[in-house]
Amino acid sequence: MNLVAADVSPLHFLMSCLILATVLSTSAESPAAWKPLFNGRNLDGWDTYLAPPADSKTPLGWNNDPRDVFTVVDADAASAIRVSGEIYGSVTTRESFTNFHIRVEFKWGEKRWPPRANVGRDTGILYCCVKEPNPNTGWMTSVECNIMEKGIGQWWSVNGAIIDVEGLNVTKEMEPEVPYQKEGPGEKLIVYKRGAPRIVADPSYGVTPSFDEEKPRGEWNTVEVLFWAGQCIHLLNGRVNLVATYPRFTEASRVVPLRSGKLQLQSEGAECYYRKVEVRSIDEVPTEYLDLIPRAQDDEAGFKPLFGKNAAEGWAQCGPGHFTFEDGVATGHGGMGLWWYTRQTVTNFVLRGEFLQDQAIADSGVFVRFPNPGNDPWVAVRQGQEMEIGDPNPEKPTWRTGSIYPLKASVSANTKPPGQWNEYEMVCIEHDYSIRMNGRLVTTWSDPNRRSQSGYIGLQNYNDGKTVQHRNLRIKELP
Repeated sequence: MNLVAADVSPLHFLMSCLILATVLSTSAESPAAWKPLFNGRNLDGWDTYLAPPADSKTPLGWNNDPRDVFTVVDADAASAIRVSGEIYGSVTTRESFTNFHIRVEFKWGEKRWPPRANVGRDTGILYCCVKEPNPNTGWMTSVECNIMEKGIGQWWSVNGAIIDVEGLNVTKEMEPEVPYQKEGPGEKLIVYKRGAPRIVADPSYGVTPSFDEEKPRGEWNTVEVLFWAGQCIHLLNGRVNLVATYPRFTEASRVVPLRSGKLQLQSEGAECYYRKVEVRSIDEVPTEYLDLIPRAQDDEAGFKPLFGKNAAEGWAQCGPGHFTFEDGVATGHGGMGLWWYTRQTVTNFVLRGEFLQDQAIADSGVFVRFPNPGNDPWVAVRQGQEMEIGDPNPEKPTWRTGSIYPLKASVSANTKPPGQWNEYEMVCIEHDYSIRMNGRLVTTWSDPNRRSQSGYIGLQNYNDGKTVQHRNLRIKELP
């Protein structure tokens, strides 16, 4: 929907101009600055937790570190957090984070301790940490970016966590090609491979990168984690080595997504050093990583169709114009109006559908999360969010098809020529939105104004004299 071109009242036109002015001012903002989490002097802002020492069965618990497992030292003429590794545990930020980019430098020390004295040196970054630490390890329920010799970037389940990943189960034949060698014959391992079938990595599995970019022992490595709306991207020394999605755990038979939480640095039997620990907030997946993010799911399991056998089944017209419905296809006429599904409000969900533009730049939109509009279609504009259908190459990027109009531009429309059906997938999780057009992820965005988190779904009919058709609209609710 192009508000400026619409036949609207002066009040509505003024409102649209104000919206666009806000968008233009916010779009010019620079990326969030890096925030140091380690001040170089002490562990202010962090808490330690230690599991039982080897000579005890009692956890040392919070902020009780008599053996100096975590200390601040000078390493290579710079301040660093030294982790002795002697006792399992963690140092935990007091602050929680949602949608973030973590960056840290680390290097190995020399000491190793039982029970990992004779295997690869091991530590890790835990993120989206929630609940109390496991008293036997000191680690909270979380997502892991493992830091281990030959396995930096791995995911391992922490306290029963689960994650989805594109990958292959490691076989004996594959093992020589995978840098990380399993520590025992019973260990189950998945190797990450972009585009491979999706595998649910439950607590019995680990996930490992297919290559190793670690520098020689004694040199500093840079490990990064980008987390946005359940998308986990791990990097080692500037190169992505693992992508996983939808981290979660179960509690009382209920699925609980891991979408935010604290940060932990592990102590796990090996001496290591951390420095330049820093974080910044992100409101989208950086463009260079969009193609690495898989679809919300590969199949149609759990999706509910929103179109019934006729137009009267749950749909109502709001405002001018109307929709006709025939053979499963909804066609908009006149407008500007809104055809909305009255039977259900939704909060977190995946919405899939198809649209066809009969003529070039025929205009429509898919609205989500708006309240009952009564007979005012502008309720959806003002209080919901819209996936734009219109011009693939408009004057303003935020008018491009696939954008969250007029707030966030798609990187491209990725649409087919007029007369052909386009497939889209819109994922709405809390205040995070992503749009995939014909298989390609074109938009990711976190609403800074947190406008709406629940509401109805609707389709726009627009008075531009051109026709847009819709079909196969279906939804799957998410926890």
